[in-house]
Amino acid sequence: MKKVVFINGGGERVADIFRANVPAGFKTVILSKEAAEQEKAEAIKEAEYLVLHPAVLSDELLKQASSLKLLQLLTAGYDKINLALCKELHLPVATNGGANSWSVAEHSVAMLLALYRRLIDADKATRSGSWRKPLPEFTTFEVAGKTVGVLGSGNIGRKVAQRYRAFEANILYYDLHGSDFMEQELQAKKVTLEEIVRQSDILSIHLPLFAETRGLLGPREFSMMKPDLVIINTSRAEIVDQAALVNALQEKKIRAAGLDVFDQEPVAPDNPLLQLDNVLLSPHMAGHSAEGWTRRVQFAWENIQNLEEGRSLRSLVRS
Repeated sequence: MKKVVFINGGGERVADIFRANVPAGFKTVILSKEAAEQEKAEAIKEAEYLVLHPAVLSDELLKQASSLKLLQLLTAGYDKINLALCKELHLPVATNGGANSWSVAEHSVAMLLALYRRLIDADKATRSGSWRKPLPEFTTFEVAGKTVGVLGSGNIGRKVAQRYRAFEANILYYDLHGSDFMEQELQAKKVTLEEIVRQSDILSIHLPLFAETRGLLGPREFSMMKPDLVIINTSRAEIVDQAALVNALQEKKIRAAGLDVFDQEPVAPDNPLLQLDNVLLSPHMAGHSAEGWTRRVQFAWENIQNLEEGRSLRSLVRS
């Protein structure tokens, strides 16, 4: 039987979903992400497949996993995997194939709506008996007619754009590659980075983190933004210069931000973002949903079977 090791950071319910989907001919070992490195090393030493959530693995463990045929991630992100080492080891790496893209897209739009409609403030005001007093009608906004800039046209970016299109927004997108779907199905316009930061009312970030995207939005880009811009980041914090973001929010150079990701996670208690009232925060949970976990696990097993049965792997990471 083929050995599959799952290093699991999703808890026992995710482990149960993984077990429930094991195909015939495979044996599994499930370890917590908190397991000791030696225990992980022993488990993966003779494994042919390694499934990870979160997508974190030390170089030492990679080098010891000499029998691996595939490193299958349950995540969309892969920035903490040493792709150069994987290439050297001839080890293919695959992501979750967009299995969590519905969840991330909905969370991203929900953050924007909560900020535009001031839902947190509205809830507090209603509970405290301050009926509408802190919520004058000119401080809430509609999405219809706004220009939404989507950074990234992958699985998540496309779904975000679809949802904003349903709100009757105009869609711009920025990516290194063009997208026929964005342009033909959603009438989105591909623009430069400068154009998207200058023209957007809403900027939603859905790029992977690699050398070219690290610090993509810095002081120069923030200086071009509209003062009523709202930024939503459910991708990676490092795509945005955090000092420039904090400054823009503190000085009201932009209206607000919705953030699901941070440069240090869990977020540091002295992070200045925690003190700002024009920021909506969540604890890197945009990709989590009951439905999404099942899709992630099923995709992982399908990809493993693809390799076993000689079919092409899906959602391979380009090193």
